[in-house]
Amino acid sequence: MKIRLKDIVKIQHLEMDIFEEEDGFPVDNRVIKNKERAIYNTLNKITMDWDKREEIRDCIYKNMWNQEDTTFKPICDELKKLGYEIVYE
Repeated sequence: MKIRLKDIVKIQHLEMDIFEEEDGFPVDNRVIKNKERAIYNTLNKITMDWDKREEIRDCIYKNMWNQEDTTFKPICDELKKLGYEIVYE
């Protein structure tokens, strides 16, 4: 299954926005829900399989805080280990 790098970047930025929103006070759940909807809309373009979408989102979320390497390489490496092909368009 192919995943475009720009989709990975988009999902990562949305995940960071959600993290920042949840850290603020008061938390605006409307903003969070809209960003989560945008994440799933992007994931739906990749696959309609719920388990695969959660696997991709979880992989991006867990690997975006790598302090040693500030590139997208850790995310891409983990997705490749799971059997996905990264397309650099």
